Amino acid sequence: MSATNTSPQYNPQLQDWAKIIPSSEPGQGRIEAPGGFDNRVWQNRERVPEAFELSLIEGLETVFSGGAQSLDDVVTGLNNAGYNDRLGAPWTEASFQQELAVLGR
Repeated sequence: MSATNTSPQYNPQLQDWAKIIPSSEPGQGRIEAPGGFDNRVWQNRERVPEAFELSLIEGLETVFSGGAQSLDDVVTGLNNAGYNDRLGAPWTEASFQQELAVLGR
């Protein structure tokens, strides 16, 4: 019988930063409460990634391992490998930058 991992793959206690620049004071962060729980692998996630996000990660790993270095290389590589945007359309430089801005919030 195998053990089931019941630990979440995100941090439900993760809070939005009130400031753009995080505090440099010890103990002011919201990623982890020292001694409050175990040091989770996914402690900086506020939720589990969606299937689209996991697919995009896979696509990015593919294009970067293929030598992509510029935005045009990445967009062309994603399109050539069949990785489409969230709406199922081929990527453009603008749509890729917009998606990363949303995902990087």
